[in-house]
Amino acid sequence: MRESPRVVAYVATTTLLALACVVVVVPTAPAPDPWTVGMLTAVGVAGARSLVKRLMNGVDVSVMFIIELAALVLTGPTGAILVGVAAIAFASGMPLVVRTFNAAKQVLQVALASVAFTALGGEWTGPSHGHDSIPRDLGLPMLGVIVTMFLFSAVAVAGIVHIDTRTPFGEVFAGIVRSLSVPYVGYGVLALLLVVLWDDAGVGPLSAALVLAPLFVARWAFAQYAAQHAAHERTVAALVTAVEAKDHYTRGHSDRVARASVLIGRTLGLSQQRTSTLHFAGMLHDIGKIGVPTPVLQKTGPLTDAEFETIARHPVRGLEMVREIEFLGEALQAILHHHERLDGRGYPMGMHGMEIPEFARIIAVADAFDAMTSTRSYRGARSVEAALTELRACTGTQFDPRFVLALEQALERSPWEPEVEGDGTAPRFETAPASRASVVQHDAPRPTPADDVDVDDVDDADEADEADDAGRRPDAGPHPVPTQGGST
Repeated sequence: MRESPRVVAYVATTTLLALACVVVVVPTAPAPDPWTVGMLTAVGVAGARSLVKRLMNGVDVSVMFIIELAALVLTGPTGAILVGVAAIAFASGMPLVVRTFNAAKQVLQVALASVAFTALGGEWTGPSHGHDSIPRDLGLPMLGVIVTMFLFSAVAVAGIVHIDTRTPFGEVFAGIVRSLSVPYVGYGVLALLLVVLWDDAGVGPLSAALVLAPLFVARWAFAQYAAQHAAHERTVAALVTAVEAKDHYTRGHSDRVARASVLIGRTLGLSQQRTSTLHFAGMLHDIGKIGVPTPVLQKTGPLTDAEFETIARHPVRGLEMVREIEFLGEALQAILHHHERLDGRGYPMGMHGMEIPEFARIIAVADAFDAMTSTRSYRGARSVEAALTELRACTGTQFDPRFVLALEQALERSPWEPEVEGDGTAPRFETAPASRASVVQHDAPRPTPADDVDVDDVDDADEADEADDAGRRPDAGPHPVPTQGGST
């Protein structure tokens, strides 16, 4: 795969800076012990060949950080550079551009970390540190090295991801810090253990073998977590495929709702874990349509009252179908409540305001936005600005204004192109009879007849002709109810 010129330029600049650091650092640094460098390189190669894919696209994690950190303390900057670059050179599965970038990043972070180490009182040579002086002579300098290496690595990686994917730099950096800061503290503890065993305890190179066990246990733990998340994604994808196979007209809708939801979540500063759960919620918000008879979903004529209520129950059916999938967490309430409204006229529970779960309010905005910016057989896609204008008009009654604003801010950074849905062969929606009301449970208030409007076709109240097409009476306020098929 050919890299973009922007990425190549970024990597080239990083490489030139790394070469400059080598010219400055190596001549002034103490000569490393070849045996120590060789042993650490062997362990580093093993760590580099056990990369674990993380949740963020394009970002991998290797437990090699432990070896790099220990090498800097035990062998000085020159030895750490040799260990790091050699390990990267032998790592498997890296394209040349990625390998070059990682090597250059390694050199730069070692150079910066060496400055932090000496500034905090660390020593490259001399007698072993006494046990009583470890916190002062070893602990504090290593803490400075950990922070320096981690923050520089986060900045460098966030920069290249931003250039490559145009994801906002701040979002990528914050995501790396939130998801990797705690693991890197653990890495630092293991690196300190390696240094103490090697130097203070006098175990020497054999201490590398003692560290291998926790090193690869940590790698195994990361691999299990990554594999579990991948399994979750495959489960969700299989469920979405089942929905789209039954109602192919809305193919791609779930994925776009998930993407829009994640844009909102990132703008709000949600954690990596919650953002991942929000993505699942967007993908599965219409899963209940599996329980709707196919003839009803694909019907091109008006719905009967019974058919209408069958479709309106899809949020409840969706919850019943996936409620035992533990990893969905907050996503379950989003699936059930994504058709609720702030003014209490939504369904299935008729909840008001902040009673509606946060994820459900986010999905409601993303769902309506995608519907308006998607081409349907009976109308073309609206522009992004027109859709945002309509969402703003419905804030406070239907949509949470905070999440509408978050979507606007996200779209300023991440352009959104309207999508084409369906085959355009026949209209899929008919106006529901005005007598129809949304399905609610328990004693929740039922919406009035004038409220019947499909959530996927939130139309401008000033455009009576479009309002009629969507099932809205011109004198009625916007209110969603499911009509024929589509993504409600």
